[in-house]
Amino acid sequence: MNTLCVDSSTVELPLFQGGDGGSIPTSALHFLIRPIKNETAETWVVRWHYSHRIPTGKNICFGLYANNELYAVIVYGIGVNPYQAKFLGVKRVLEIKRMCRAEPALGYPLSRFIAITSKMAAKEYPYDCLIAFADPEQGHEGTVYKASGFKLHGLTNAEWHLEDENGEKRHRRFAFRHARRNGKTVAESRDELNLKRVQTAPKYRWIRMANA
Repeated sequence: MNTLCVDSSTVELPLFQGGDGGSIPTSALHFLIRPIKNETAETWVVRWHYSHRIPTGKNICFGLYANNELYAVIVYGIGVNPYQAKFLGVKRVLEIKRMCRAEPALGYPLSRFIAITSKMAAKEYPYDCLIAFADPEQGHEGTVYKASGFKLHGLTNAEWHLEDENGEKRHRRFAFRHARRNGKTVAESRDELNLKRVQTAPKYRWIRMANA
C-alpha cells in the first residue's frame, strides 16, 4: 500500500487548552495535531469507524491528540471515482475518506480538525476541491462538513453492494474477485459465499473549493 503518512514529532501543531464546560468536565486538556502512519490510522479506523476498514491507495493521515493520547483520526486521499474531478469541473480533487473519534466526546470540534488538517494535506497534495460524503444510513447528514465551510452538492447515485448472512456489508467487487479466482460466475460466487445484493441509500456530497 502506498501512503503519504509519517510520524514526526517535528511537525506537531499545538492547538488550545480545553477547560471546564466541555463534554467531559475534567482538568484542562492540551490538544495537538500531528501526521501519523497509515498503520496507526488503520488501527484507529478499524476500532472507531463504522466501516471498520481503511481505504487502500495513497492516504494522508492525521491524528488529534489530547494530552498525548490519540483522540481522533482523519484520512485524506484520492477517491475511487476517477471521473470526480471532471464532474466537479476541476483538475485535482482530494477526498476525506475517513474521520472518526473516540468515545466519549472531549468537546474539541471536529470542524476545526478538518480546517487545520486540510491545509496540512494540501502541502502533500495541492487540490482544487475537497470532497466528503455523509452516509444517511449511518445517521450522518454532514453537519460537521457544513461547519467547516463545505457546501452541499447534491446526492450520489444509489449503489449495489453485498450483504452476508450476518448483515455485514461487502463491496460489490468481493464476489467478482472470488468468481475470477475460482472460474465461476458472479452469481455462483454470491451463492457460494451466502451473499445477497442490497441497494444502499444515496449519500450526501459535500464540497469545498480550495479558493473558497
